[in-house]
Amino acid sequence: MNKQFFNNEAFHTICKDAKPASSFFVSLYEKVPFYGGAEEGGWWGEDIDLMSYQEFATEAQAIAAKEQIEALVLEMNAKARSEYGAHCERQNDWLEANGMDSESLLEVNGEESYFVTFETEAGSHESRGDRRWE
Repeated sequence: MNKQFFNNEAFHTICKDAKPASSFFVSLYEKVPFYGGAEEGGWWGEDIDLMSYQEFATEAQAIAAKEQIEALVLEMNAKARSEYGAHCERQNDWLEANGMDSESLLEVNGEESYFVTFETEAGSHESRGDRRWE
């Protein structure tokens, strides 16, 4: 189709109440750290995964929902930090019980964390960390 013939202005002459295409999403993400390359001196990376999202009719509704969810995210992060600490403590106890030092275990990946965001495209914050070995 010829773009000069059909443009936004032409559309609005026919559809006088047309609204611009827009979406308002509240999205929950998980940050997942990873460790690799011990043979290269070690390095860290992070994946950011979309866990859930919801579309809202208005920006105001999305922002209000985001503000409510932020309190839940604080709880999720506190729980993840606690679970990671307990995991590390169990590993240390095992090492002590077996007379081993920390070099006997592989480096752990680190604790997961969560964040909520307002966005106009669900999943726009997803990313894969650099894995030099890939």
